[in-house]
Amino acid sequence: MAKLFHEPADDAKKQPTQSADQLLRDGGRVVGVAVAANLWRAFDYAWPAGLGECALGQRVRVPFGRGDKLTLGFVARLGSEGAGRVSDPEPGGLDGSADRLKPRKLKLVSEVLDAEPQLDAELWQLAQWISRYYLTPLGMTLAAMVPSAVGRHAPQSESVVYLTSTRDQWKAARLGPHQKKALDELYEAKLQGIEPVTMELLLHHSGVSLQSARRLKDRDLVRIEQRPVRLPELSDEAAGDAFEPNADQQAALAQIEKRLGAGFSVTLLHGVTGSGKTEVYLRAIRKVIASGRQAILLVPEIALATQTLARLTARLPRVAVLHSSLTSAQRAFYYQQIRDGHAAVVVGPRSAVFAPTRKLGLIIVDEEHEGSYKQDNAPRYHGRDVAVMRASLAGVPVVLGSATPSLESMHNARQGKYHLVRLPSRVRGLPMPRLEIVNLRKEMQPGRIELIGKTLTMRMAAALDRNEQIILLMNRRGYASYVFCPSCQWSYQCDNCTRPMVFHQATRMVQCHYCEATAALPEFCPACRGKLTLFGLGIQRIEGELGRKFPTARLARMDSDTMTTPGQFEKVLREFASGEIDILLGTQMVAKGLDFPRVSLVGVASADTSLIIPDFRASERTFQLIVQVAGRAGRSDVPGHVVVQTLHEDDPAIQYAIGHDYDSFAAWDLATRESVRLPPVTRILRFIVRDTVMERASESAGKLARELRRLLAGQEVEIIGPQPASILKLRNQFRIEIRLTTPRPNVVQPIVYPRIEQLLHDVHSDVIADVDPVSLA
Repeated sequence: MAKLFHEPADDAKKQPTQSADQLLRDGGRVVGVAVAANLWRAFDYAWPAGLGECALGQRVRVPFGRGDKLTLGFVARLGSEGAGRVSDPEPGGLDGSADRLKPRKLKLVSEVLDAEPQLDAELWQLAQWISRYYLTPLGMTLAAMVPSAVGRHAPQSESVVYLTSTRDQWKAARLGPHQKKALDELYEAKLQGIEPVTMELLLHHSGVSLQSARRLKDRDLVRIEQRPVRLPELSDEAAGDAFEPNADQQAALAQIEKRLGAGFSVTLLHGVTGSGKTEVYLRAIRKVIASGRQAILLVPEIALATQTLARLTARLPRVAVLHSSLTSAQRAFYYQQIRDGHAAVVVGPRSAVFAPTRKLGLIIVDEEHEGSYKQDNAPRYHGRDVAVMRASLAGVPVVLGSATPSLESMHNARQGKYHLVRLPSRVRGLPMPRLEIVNLRKEMQPGRIELIGKTLTMRMAAALDRNEQIILLMNRRGYASYVFCPSCQWSYQCDNCTRPMVFHQATRMVQCHYCEATAALPEFCPACRGKLTLFGLGIQRIEGELGRKFPTARLARMDSDTMTTPGQFEKVLREFASGEIDILLGTQMVAKGLDFPRVSLVGVASADTSLIIPDFRASERTFQLIVQVAGRAGRSDVPGHVVVQTLHEDDPAIQYAIGHDYDSFAAWDLATRESVRLPPVTRILRFIVRDTVMERASESAGKLARELRRLLAGQEVEIIGPQPASILKLRNQFRIEIRLTTPRPNVVQPIVYPRIEQLLHDVHSDVIADVDPVSLA
């Protein structure tokens, strides 16, 4: 049984019921409630007249199951008003259809959490589309769209001060110097048309204490009131532009601006690294705000959301941020500011696409190629694709930006579905960094394992001598990726997953990077008592090597083991920006959106870590990672140099990346995929059947595959499997895959969704539906 998204601390007592006929005679109504659980039907509940009006999407708590546990749900269907009988809902149907009439007792809705729905009609339509397209129960979809913190916190308020006296009255009063200063500040602000002044600003500028300020109120010299906290406006001085956009930026901006207010459209903004895409975003958003509308800017990571927020607030008014690292009170505050229409701009990772804007005018998806836009848990939506659908429903333009566009987006552009706009060169005419490829086989020395080769070591030493900064990419966590016994071939595998345990030097522990299980490193091989060998590259091993080779350099490591909060990420970036760090070593975090003028050298310790993954997107990810991290170098007058270490120097993905040649890479990889019918020329939908017992998983997958073949007979669908998933065991569950390939989107869902409950009825294992997967692992 899937866990609920919202579980109140206390269970409900035995809930009262009411006859459906009596309910309707008493002025109540029947509603269908989609609970926030892995259940496909809406359940009928009695909505007594005393609860007031009800509407689609309202959040409620209802007694659910045999124990009548109070459970979060959403009104998904409105029953008929007036006398009459009510039917059970049709299985799988959330559209109000019914099959047989049967009078019965109904449980009562226990609590209404919102006076009106948090989602407007447009977002309600979006929820229904996500539920159907991504094959996810509507209740789970809605729970993912509305933060649980909303409605749980009273609106935040702040003290504001009004000047209610004249200068003559001040002189007659016996006031301290800070009190006089405070009144002067209020007087000057009033002359400039600024009233009221927040208490926080008054205390800061005048030096008066809170107690002394309140004494001014007691003497009727000022009035102090409470008002809801609002997002800050932007002063005219702060709103100035640092520079004029170049010709390429002006042309791109003109293409985007002509589509503002002209209905739905998709623009793919392909700009090389350092070409000034963010400046184009900012100016387009400013145009939207000037028209009285709101904008959403999506970024791929929470850490980038906080970094982007600082840049936006310096140039734009009333910027709100939404992400999971906020406190519940912060999330509720920003959500309400957006919903009230006060927030002009919303920035955040994929979930910010659900921001409850009332006057949406533009959506921007920055770094649209990033796989982190795909949600790992249900609903397994892709933030970029949901952004396009939301823009379509709202009738507004959406801009997808990247230096290395996803092949899905470029394919759509070449088919004429998207408008393609390019920024072909860097701002201020800066050259692209020079890329140098190094074959590690030629630099290996017998008997020595060095992860930083001779060439990269020499380039790093020269950069440090010039007092320049270095970014070094190693896209693999840990110290060693395998613990291996050469005597008997034993290797340390996770007990819960068919994956190797990774050794971490700092803790002297091994850890599974899939389920996070940890254990102590054995002293000897548990199978033969032989000596164990640590094999494979890891960022911690490179960290140790850097310390030995450059003992005086100031080094920081940035990966998910060290950056556990956005605050840690921001601290390292601040220190790097201020010159307190010489070498920034990191996983793919360091390849995204960083802009530091003193970085002259970027090193890729191993371009092969993503290339050798058995996935059809391995080449695309390798190309994107090299080009993106290379783009961190040479973003000022200091020339950029990039050293890429590899054992596969002739691979096309690496060769095209070295030449900054996106178009040739895209043509090659698209042709390769088309020849074997892989996305984006086709669409993939995976069903993964999971169970703690392998035989039961195989049996359930067999039943599901037979039913799918029966349902989809005659359709343009190729069904492969059941077959073991590439990772057979994950988090102590065996995984069997059924893969469906279609020539176009939405072939399977209209047939499967209405019958999903019957389809899964005899399947006694967990089933995951993954539509448009970004990985086949």
